[in-house]
Amino acid sequence: MAAVAFGRNNPWLDLVRSAAILLVVLRHGERALHLAAGDADLGALQTIFMNGWVGVDLFFVLSGYLIASHLLRAGVGSPDFRIGRYLAMRALRIVPAYFAVLALVVAGAFPLFGVAPERLALRVVYHLVFLQDYLPSDIDVVFWSLGVEEKFYLLAPLLIFLLLRCRAGWLQAVLLLLCFAFPVAFRTVTYLNLHETLDYLQFWPIFRSPFHMTLEGLVNGVGIALAQQRGLIVPSRRSGICLLGGGAVVFCVWFASGDFMSSIDFFDASLQPALIAVLAGVLVAGAVQLVGTPLPFTPFFHLLSRLSYSLYLVHYPLLPLVLALALPHGSVSFWAAYFFASAAAAGVLHLAIEKPFLRWKDRLARKDGRMVQPGIAVA
Repeated sequence: MAAVAFGRNNPWLDLVRSAAILLVVLRHGERALHLAAGDADLGALQTIFMNGWVGVDLFFVLSGYLIASHLLRAGVGSPDFRIGRYLAMRALRIVPAYFAVLALVVAGAFPLFGVAPERLALRVVYHLVFLQDYLPSDIDVVFWSLGVEEKFYLLAPLLIFLLLRCRAGWLQAVLLLLCFAFPVAFRTVTYLNLHETLDYLQFWPIFRSPFHMTLEGLVNGVGIALAQQRGLIVPSRRSGICLLGGGAVVFCVWFASGDFMSSIDFFDASLQPALIAVLAGVLVAGAVQLVGTPLPFTPFFHLLSRLSYSLYLVHYPLLPLVLALALPHGSVSFWAAYFFASAAAAGVLHLAIEKPFLRWKDRLARKDGRMVQPGIAVA
């Protein structure tokens, strides 16, 4: 029961992870169509797709929750905790599939997906050490979030240790609020010191990509795990449905209201990411409360969740080829080819690279006497 209570074997988390990866894939597909067609008008559904980059924020909350839950189970701060084993497990989860796709992209294995040759060796090196969130993520743009994830993996044991040292609940809440407010304050100060209007290309490397600018979702996930450990979040079908269903409705209505990145003002740069993180936290908290409640189509969401990391890595460099081959036959053909090619490539990557290393990671987890959820969320 303890395993279930900390989110393992919870199909509702698979549902949230599936929604996150679909949003990201839809975002890149819709943007590619939009740029190819040069059409400025977007319907409500297309606008939701264009705002699908928020799927990464959803991934961040899931990662914060799952990593914090694992560290709490593993007894961080106690003599039983092995930091080396924790880091090895994180590396086995992230690195092999990432390095494989990085090598394929650099080698030109994705037809029509070009990589600029200028200073390529240097760019590969800083991608290998996960600095692409601070330096240009210009080999495959989706790699940026892996730089954020890796830095969180390194800092998470210290954060959980400090939170556990604050035995009073209000002290834990204050520390979490400070961590949550940190990126908001940074973005606010940075924006107020700007002397020019921001566009999307300027916004990205300054406000979106750097680790210290995008922490709220990860902190929210940690807070959910800690609240669950303290018994503040307990299984509840009614409350879970209200949070997950209500949050999803608000998400859809808000995201259909306009393309968030079409123009960027103070709200977009400073406050909007925090509100998105809060809303993503509501969805994850709802999914956590629904543990034990049957979910329709569980096998489908479980499979999509398992493939989510591989899908995240391979879908983007496939876009130029799919556009060239399928778009002349219409947008329906494009979407069909895009999803099929992405799913097929993700399946191959998962079976050939990701799954063998996940088995190795699970063997390390068994040495701790603790099995971790195999599908840790990654953006």
